[in-house]
Amino acid sequence: MKILAPLGAKEEVEMLAENGAEEFYCGITPNEWMKQYSPGVWINRRNPYAGFPSFQDLQVAVRQAENYNIPIFLTLNAPYYMEKQYPMLIDLIKHCSEEIGVRAFIVSDPGLMIAMKEKVPNAAIHVSSLAAPMNTGSIELYKQMGVERIVLPRSVQLNEIPTLKEAAGDIELEVFILNDGCVYEESFCMTTHSAGAFCAQSQWEYEAFHADGNKQLSSREMAKLTEQVNDYREFVWFVNDCNCQIASDGLPLGPCGLCSLGKLFHMGVDSLKIVGREGAPYRKLASVQMVKAVVDHVRKQAVEEEIKQIARSVRNQPQYCESGLMCYYR
Repeated sequence: MKILAPLGAKEEVEMLAENGAEEFYCGITPNEWMKQYSPGVWINRRNPYAGFPSFQDLQVAVRQAENYNIPIFLTLNAPYYMEKQYPMLIDLIKHCSEEIGVRAFIVSDPGLMIAMKEKVPNAAIHVSSLAAPMNTGSIELYKQMGVERIVLPRSVQLNEIPTLKEAAGDIELEVFILNDGCVYEESFCMTTHSAGAFCAQSQWEYEAFHADGNKQLSSREMAKLTEQVNDYREFVWFVNDCNCQIASDGLPLGPCGLCSLGKLFHMGVDSLKIVGREGAPYRKLASVQMVKAVVDHVRKQAVEEEIKQIARSVRNQPQYCESGLMCYYR
């Protein structure tokens, strides 16, 4: 069970590797893509400036990571691409895998996966969570496509993972462990964050109407609706990294699965994804250190209750942990 850390610049490799990162993932938006499609058309699920600015920088990062025997994976996980974009993407994949040394590609578009198998058969595919690999049928589909790893969506719960692991067989499973949530099921969200995450960052006002348009809501119904809207807003606040705040001790706030690391380990999960390619270097460092602090105890065969206590101690946010709203896995 390895710690997968986000990478945004070559300068972050040594810092994160020395503090516990065992795998890296990153993005890149080549100048050719920007010129042809503009910065408004994202090549992956993060904005163009959340990844490496050039192939040269990516190559430096790969060489630095190789010194630590750490692989780098590249994201190409836009929900879908137009068929006319495939040739440029295939050229990118070929260059990154054969000349730069990128170990695998995180992909969500099944059409691109098929094109990769035809044009660059040796390029390893990691199925992005955006491809909705959330049941045994989808696992079997991607298995037939010859993928190496599957990233389970955030909505997959602990009691579902053993069945998915059995269906996956030799295919690796990756799960989310820290930072950033999604108000909806990200796999089925066709919006773009280029205009801002309106789902999480906007305080929508609601106007209530009775199902029977000729009636007004009673005071009791209005009170119940107000309670539900407030509960929903609290949930959104937690999902949105506690309104993008940092704790007083400098640690990042937001969705977390640290308490479940013991269970995930025994289920045979292969990789733990820390979210945040676009985050500040300190946020990435603190995130890696938090996950490693708990993983170290898991590897020492600590019992599950002890792991849970250690995780809560590391997070140092008892009021948020008690709410349950910050938990990936409930």
